[in-house]
Amino acid sequence: MFPEKPVLILFAVASTALLSSCIEQPSSSAEEAVTIPDISGDAIFAHVALLADDLYEGREAGSRGYQLAAKYVATQFATMGLTPGNDGSYFQTVSFTTGNIVNGSRELTVASDNGERSYAELQEFTSTATLAGEEISVTAPLVFLGYGVNAPSIERNDYENVDLEGKIAVVVIGAPEALGSEVRAFYRSSRYHKSPELESRGAVGVIELQHRQISSDGAAVRGSQSPKFWSLDTHDHPKYAFDGLQVSVRMLESGAKELFAESPLSFAEMAASIEDENYTPMDLGLTATISQRVVRGSIQGDNVIAVLEGSDPVLKDEYVVMTAHLDGKGLGQETGDNIYNGFYDNASGVGTMLEVAKALATAETRPKRSIIFIATVGEEKGLLGADYFANNPTVPVESIVANVNMDMVMFLWQAEDVVAFGAKHSTLQDIVKRATDKVGVKLSPDPFPERGYFTRSDQFPFVQQGIPAVFFATGFETQEAGVDPEALYNHFMQNHYHGATDDQKLRFDR
Repeated sequence: MFPEKPVLILFAVASTALLSSCIEQPSSSAEEAVTIPDISGDAIFAHVALLADDLYEGREAGSRGYQLAAKYVATQFATMGLTPGNDGSYFQTVSFTTGNIVNGSRELTVASDNGERSYAELQEFTSTATLAGEEISVTAPLVFLGYGVNAPSIERNDYENVDLEGKIAVVVIGAPEALGSEVRAFYRSSRYHKSPELESRGAVGVIELQHRQISSDGAAVRGSQSPKFWSLDTHDHPKYAFDGLQVSVRMLESGAKELFAESPLSFAEMAASIEDENYTPMDLGLTATISQRVVRGSIQGDNVIAVLEGSDPVLKDEYVVMTAHLDGKGLGQETGDNIYNGFYDNASGVGTMLEVAKALATAETRPKRSIIFIATVGEEKGLLGADYFANNPTVPVESIVANVNMDMVMFLWQAEDVVAFGAKHSTLQDIVKRATDKVGVKLSPDPFPERGYFTRSDQFPFVQQGIPAVFFATGFETQEAGVDPEALYNHFMQNHYHGATDDQKLRFDR
């Protein structure tokens, strides 16, 4: 027999209610007093379908469509009676520097002992904008680094005895299995680990490879055709810009095979060494010339913030922050349907958050702690809205006790379990387990530790500030006859993710 509501909805409400109402060591009577408000799957679908409508043009950060969606969310918060969360306003404005590569300007040529080979833009490689200049051309030797990690805990340092000064690093997306789920996600990350390591060692660029099909070449190409965003730090300098890395290239599968055909290490040998994690960093005996033209700009977008005040006179000054990113990928360059509606990514998370907020705001017994609900901007551009709030919170940072994040809430199948990324590495593990027990669902481990989801959504900037955070996802267990949730999920990632077909034609179990 299936649950009456999708399990992630029940779990999200239960976890937020418990976090907002319990002390660290609650008595059994206090725990029993926490009620789980009812929540409507139909109401969630109504929000999701509207936010994923063509009217909002894919909700790219700072765009007209995004700002319309932000006003919709703010109106919903106001209708619930939630207090504006930023000094009397529902909006917290974030300023961005942007960089967009001119179509047709990407060029990649690789010289070997056999001569030169030019690679086809968007077919064999693509690239993202940097802030190194508007006209960029870099010629440098290539050095293969495997995963490109420096992880003392497992005595793995891919940079040891490697000269990267003035060179381009060739790095495989991923990190060693021995690191575990959340730690592995950190070492997998270009932003948080690999780019700082490369820049500090004098590399002038990076070429990323992905030999495992854990995301599609199509998604990589579509992403590279949209502008890159940087938020500004307190000195108005773009954060995570890594100015020393002048070029950032992604080799697509066909291009990667051709690249290694010219090196002393074949593609098959490289892939096998990564799978076995016995690779050896080495000079490839190749020199690449990478060129592109970048148009810079600036834009602003808003986090949408509302507060449900807690009922306890003391605990109401402590806050649980619930987040879901409102922005999507915007408009593509295809002929025909080029609106990346972002139905699952992430109108689903925002719609769920809105109904969680309504359920808690109208519950007979309100939570003891206050809850801040944030529809964030710029997650698709690098978690930028969440990072801005975490570094510029609207309440004292020490008063934030936890973050609960909702991203890509999958209603493609009738799940019986949930995944709580980050829980076991924080003080939230026990509360999360009590929440699953309370609603009668199973808690499952990360099904894809190699994909690094823990650092790829809005909970991670809170973790960087020392705030316990958890990211909820739908699990892969079901009783539906003939349904394979993992296959459905992988099909979504390969065929719909960050594309025009992530829309309301997809199944939505409610």
